[in-house]
Amino acid sequence: MRKTYDIETLIQNFKNKDKVALAKLITLVENEPDKALEIFKHFDNSDKDSYIIGITGSPGVGKSTLINILAKQLLDEGKSVGVISVDPSSPFSGGAFLGDRVRMTEVSLDPNIFIRSLASRGHGGGISRAVFDISLLYEAFGMDVIIIETVGVGQSEVDIYNLTYTTVVIMVPGYGDSIQIQKAGIIEVGDIYVVNKKDLGGEDIVVQLEMMLDDATVQTGWRPPALMTNSISGEGIDKLVEKILEHKNHLELSEALKKKKKNRFEYKIRNLLTYKVGKVLESLISEEEREKISNSILEGGKYKIYDLVHDLFRNIKFEKKKESSK
Repeated sequence: MRKTYDIETLIQNFKNKDKVALAKLITLVENEPDKALEIFKHFDNSDKDSYIIGITGSPGVGKSTLINILAKQLLDEGKSVGVISVDPSSPFSGGAFLGDRVRMTEVSLDPNIFIRSLASRGHGGGISRAVFDISLLYEAFGMDVIIIETVGVGQSEVDIYNLTYTTVVIMVPGYGDSIQIQKAGIIEVGDIYVVNKKDLGGEDIVVQLEMMLDDATVQTGWRPPALMTNSISGEGIDKLVEKILEHKNHLELSEALKKKKKNRFEYKIRNLLTYKVGKVLESLISEEEREKISNSILEGGKYKIYDLVHDLFRNIKFEKKKESSK
């Protein structure tokens, strides 16, 4: 049974910088997407804009450890930081091990940081459906910087590009050859490339990256750099922060930041439409009817699935909106 919250009281406490209220509002938008409408009507457009950084890469490349030391440096510079770490959900239980706080113990108790781990809940692209909503809450809370960490699923997590302003792609020595890098699609996604765990090598990956980035068409005028770091010792993190700030300045001076912000909202609009239409479509057929159709397919042949699903739409009438008379 889900807890019920008094949204009006939560909003009031939230505006007084109460982190408990922030946590409860995040829980609401994560578990009950339709609550976002009721929550965000209490905010206006004067709320602060945060700078949003995406951290992506395959499992085991050290994303969480790197975020820990990156966040520490930002905190030392007087920035407030909101972290959203997405973990993969079990396809069987639906649960997830939300262990990012274990790797971020060094900064988790700082009063100027808020870390939220959440499960992807089957959402594709390496993120969770609630990431956009949580980032809006972080912005309204006044965070200077938001860091979004993807689940680390490898070759399919490109949604992060639509939600952030600077995307950092993390790799490690032994990642693979240049063909593997191109297969992963990371040349199109990243604004900054980082080869982590430099104590294990990785110079060859940097060389391959540099060659591919030289050949890639850069329409934005920004040529992504390739760096080496060690997230355990902190080596190279200063350079990473420097490049993030350089990219931020580039976006602001070229007015590309406005385009990035527009892209975020267009992405969310598509997701909202998909969610709303999906709810309508689900309401058209009951669980019993789905089971009946499945049994019919089993009895009558698997190739009937297309006809049977097509038949579901025959009785649906889409009314054309009448034009108002002038």
